[in-house]
Amino acid sequence: MRNVKAAIHLLAFAAMACAGMVRAEPAGERLFGGDVLRCASSNEETVHCPADTRGGVRLIRRTSGKPCVEGTTWGADRGGVWVSQGCSADFVLGKGGSGAGSTRGARVIKCESRGGRWNHCPAQTEAGVALAQQLSKQPCLRNQSWGTDASGVWVASGCRGEFRLLGAEPEPEATASPNVLRCESRDRRARRCDGETGTGVRMVKQLSKSECVEGRSWGFDAHGVWVEDGCRAEFELDFRRSGG
Repeated sequence: MRNVKAAIHLLAFAAMACAGMVRAEPAGERLFGGDVLRCASSNEETVHCPADTRGGVRLIRRTSGKPCVEGTTWGADRGGVWVSQGCSADFVLGKGGSGAGSTRGARVIKCESRGGRWNHCPAQTEAGVALAQQLSKQPCLRNQSWGTDASGVWVASGCRGEFRLLGAEPEPEATASPNVLRCESRDRRARRCDGETGTGVRMVKQLSKSECVEGRSWGFDAHGVWVEDGCRAEFELDFRRSGG
């Protein structure tokens, strides 16, 4: 009996110790003096990394093999940044970008036809929509298994994909002589192009057939622009977002 009680106490102590270890493990890692937050989702779970997001949040580098798509696999709320489905990335804080509630109005949305059924996903489609990534084995063909109407994106026949909403952000102010940098991923290899990014970067012209999606196939930090997965494009440096 004493041995049984001792074993029970030992198991209880071990469980408490494990629970304490889990509680002590912080979510998110601060880099570069705290301005950059690294948030990682492992084993497909959703992870919330506490942070002050009042000044905005911007993804600057994906560190995982899984895509990081705003509103689908990452977003920001009043308490921090969340990631899911294996997305791991570095986020710069307080430099503009998405704020609380960035799960709404995402520039990329996921829309899925389950069981071959027709499905409609509300979205702003006035400026056009492009297929960013096919997620299903069944083909996603425009006007056959997916398309758009005035109120959103529709899918059918088993098409599941991520769709980029073109022109979902306000048009930037015109500049007389924009500082444009061309950066190209050849053979789908990752490449970094040095440049002074200043207040921000925007893609002004896609040169490749492969889709260039910010945070997934291109991004930037304080020292330049990176591209991968075949993205080739021209980027305007030192771009100030409206309201930034």
